[in-house]
Amino acid sequence: MPVEVILPKVDMDMETGTIEAWHVKEGDLVRQGDTIFEIGTNKAVMEVEAPASGAIRNIKTETGVPISVGTPVAWIYLDGEAATTPSEPAAAAATVAAATTLSKAETPAAPVITVAPTSSGLRATPLARRIARQNALDLKTVTGSGPRGRIGESDVKRHLEQRPRCAPAQEARPAPAAGASEGRLQPFSAIRRIVANRLSESMRTAPHFYLTSEIEMSAARDLLGRLAKRHERIGAPKPSLTVLIARVAARILRDHPVINASVEGEATRFHERIDIGIAMERDGDLVVPVLRDAGSMDMPAMTREFARLREGMAKRTLTPAELGGGTFTISNLGMYGVDSFTAIINPPQGAILAVGRTVDKPVGREGQIVLRPMANFTLSSDHRIVDGVAAARFMADLREALENPELLL
Repeated sequence: MPVEVILPKVDMDMETGTIEAWHVKEGDLVRQGDTIFEIGTNKAVMEVEAPASGAIRNIKTETGVPISVGTPVAWIYLDGEAATTPSEPAAAAATVAAATTLSKAETPAAPVITVAPTSSGLRATPLARRIARQNALDLKTVTGSGPRGRIGESDVKRHLEQRPRCAPAQEARPAPAAGASEGRLQPFSAIRRIVANRLSESMRTAPHFYLTSEIEMSAARDLLGRLAKRHERIGAPKPSLTVLIARVAARILRDHPVINASVEGEATRFHERIDIGIAMERDGDLVVPVLRDAGSMDMPAMTREFARLREGMAKRTLTPAELGGGTFTISNLGMYGVDSFTAIINPPQGAILAVGRTVDKPVGREGQIVLRPMANFTLSSDHRIVDGVAAARFMADLREALENPELLL
């Protein structure tokens, strides 16, 4: 009896999802654990693995169409089974829930089985396939260095670096309007589409206002230097300025519950826990892993958790639960030389903190002009739940805490 492949539930509050891309086509032979399609939720894009080995048939769901959790989207026929269209009740008896994982840069080779690889004859990691799609690269032209010739991320990137830089052939298309540029048209990735929708919603519905403070970072720099030595002794990762800011923010948010709140209909949801999202970039897309219960972490614990999230983000092993549900967000673009900026609130949160670079500036101290490391911090707030005075008090406490961080740590 064929094995039913369903649209899995990958998050507690998920009711529907969309198939963003199929990695196989009708009739392909797959092995259990092979990535067969990508599923998009309102938080992330994940890859779904084959629950069994065999020939995949009756692929019935188009990409980009919202469908309910548990809906059959294909069937896998085991070795020797005739390929017929199964009735859903009969197939349901053979249902195996599709295991869901984020793609990994390299994964161990699966045990040898009697089923052949996909009809294309290619073995490639999910990340290698993703990069190839993004660069319109035919994987048949890439030589794999992994087990049994499996193509990995490094193989694709090496091939792209060696590929001649010439203009790709283009399909015939209507002539552009007068004055229009004939640039390359790249559709949104699944994650980019999610981010675009959420942030557009935020700008439409949340009345943003912004407060900026210039804060001296001398004490924070000195503390980071001392913490680095301590963390080295106890085997913790080296602390970064982003982690220090998250640690300080987590402490002062206890005294500013409205900054740690979110909008829920026509009400304010005050959160008991402080879950801080850290905006990160991955392959040109924005992702926001969350430091859960950041208010209860000390610096070594927060540094370890930040390192784990950053590694999981790079390897695409984070779950939707680790990418959503934050109560406050920090976006640090200072490492890119940005002096200051305003960030868009991540709904339904009520605020987000934007961090600029630290640069030596002449400032007045006790009647003298001296150089001090200064950085701009900008708080974006949702005026539906946060008033100007509440945001100003938070920024005043943030300044006090960063200029005297040892009082909180």
